[in-house]
Order: sequence, then structure tokens, then C-alpha cells
Amino acid sequence: MNGFLIPPCTSPHSSETALIIATLYVEVYDGDQMASSTFDSNQFKMDQREGWNCVAEGWKEWWQPIEKGAQKLSQRLIELAEIKSGQRILDVATGIGEPSMSAAKVVGTGGYVLATDISRQMLAIAKERAAFLRLQDIIEFKESDAEDLDLVNSSFDAALCRWGLMLLPNLDAAIGKIYSSLVSGGRFAAAVWADAPKVPIISLATRIIGSQVQMPALPGTPNPFSLADTNKLENSLARAGFRDIHIDKVIVTFEFASGDDYCRYCQAVSASARIVLSKETEERKEEIWRKVAEEAAQNYGTANGVIKMDNESICMVGTRP
Repeated sequence: MNGFLIPPCTSPHSSETALIIATLYVEVYDGDQMASSTFDSNQFKMDQREGWNCVAEGWKEWWQPIEKGAQKLSQRLIELAEIKSGQRILDVATGIGEPSMSAAKVVGTGGYVLATDISRQMLAIAKERAAFLRLQDIIEFKESDAEDLDLVNSSFDAALCRWGLMLLPNLDAAIGKIYSSLVSGGRFAAAVWADAPKVPIISLATRIIGSQVQMPALPGTPNPFSLADTNKLENSLARAGFRDIHIDKVIVTFEFASGDDYCRYCQAVSASARIVLSKETEERKEEIWRKVAEEAAQNYGTANGVIKMDNESICMVGTRP
């Protein structure tokens, strides 16, 4: 996944509103606050599943330009996990298939990759991509909640997760499941987003939309920047039993043909933006998106008009003793 927080595409009820607020939290609340006592993690995950399902086609449309930038990060995760030919690999929250595709190319026909995700529709696209790349005999896709993975203990040589851990209500539960699935000496390499200002591909649009549409605050809801404080993930890995934990940072660069092109990307993959703006007039929507396009061009435009956004991703790796 990419770290966008995606609520359902229908008109928002109370729990959906909570999800929208989390996406637009850049201007609304401090992500370090404790979770609200009214937060319903089960409802949150149900909404996440529905939301990712409804924007899957958007990700299918945009996967090539996004993966062009993100491939660098997938390769770094594979290096950190020390993945080799013939190994068994677990990929949690694979979305439409990364880094499982990259890992499958490394382990080859003698290896195996289990790619899990909460969204059936995202996995359907991942399966299409795997077949196109002739990796379908190496990768098995399984719909599964990351916090409730049904895995055989000590069955994987390495595990990966790219831009998924930030959105888990119970991070420790998921990390514990991943830890148990690894063999002794197995490594888990994960990538999360840094602070919002360092991740303009998400924060630019959400900040502007959040400044234009008033909402009440809901502290503590998982959001794309929940693990920007590296202590949170490091402590969770340590509690699970991981050792030799270390941190790396990778700059991921995404390019769009123009500010309007960046807006089209956001509209395609972010159900939250659609829901937030659903009650606005068409004229008001156009005005807000024009602001997004203009700021993208002003802050990230190049001489030829291309939008070039550098985004900081935090990588962390730990080893099961």
C-alpha cells in the first residue's frame, strides 16, 4: 500500500467521518495524541477494507507512474531483509502487489511469496499483474487482516511491509504475528512515511482540502504519518522480540505531468477527498482542486512544467533471534 488512509466511497456516516478526519489530520490534530476512547478498531478496519476496494481501479490506473518512483524503496526493503533465491517470503499489506512482485523475482521459481492484504479488489489487481509478469506460480495472494494473520510458526525466511503498518489500530498484534512466522535469523523490513511536510504526495492535497473544509478533531486515529516518530515502531518491534533493529531513510520521488495531473491522481486513489468534497458545489470543488494544482506547480514544478515530489520514507529492519 501507499499510506493513504482510504474511507469508503459512499456518503459518510459517523465512523467514516472519523476516517476522513484521520486522512486530513495534517491541519486538524496532533497525531501523537492518545487514541480516543470512542474509537472502534473493528469498524475502522471494515471501513478500510471497503474503502480500498472502491479505489482499487484508481490504483490500477496509476500503478505504473507510482511504481516507477516506489521501486527504489521496494529494492531497499529486499536488501535490508537480505532476501535470496529459493527463500519463503511474507508480504503484509501488499496492495496491488509490491514489494511482493520484486521479492518474487529474487526468490525465483524455487522460492515462494505469500502476499496478504485486507482488500479483495486490490488483490485482484495484484493477481493480474503477477500473471502478466509470469510470477503467478511464485506468489500466493491471500485476503487477510494484518492483525489476524493465520500463519504457521517459523515458516518464512523474511517478511516485508511497504506503507501499511501506519494504518493498523493494533500494531503490536500484527508485529507479533509477523515475528512468530519467521524462522530464527529471519528478518522483517518495513517502510513507513516520515512527518507530513516531508511527504508532499499525501500532505499537499490533504492539507489544502483540510484548510477548506471544517471538521471536528478525532485524536488517535491511525493515519499515514502515525509512525513518523521512529520510536513507536522500534519499540513495537522490540516488544515482539526483534533484535538488531536499525533504521534507514529513503527518498522516493514521484513525478506528474502537471499540477492538474497530480490532482487527477489524488482524485483517483483517495476516496477520502471525494467524500470530504461530496457536499460541496461543483464550483467549490473546482476552486479547491485549482488551489491544489497551483500549489503543486509553485512548490514542486520544474522548468518544463513537470511536478517532481521528493518524499521521505523511513525503513526499519529487525531480526528474530
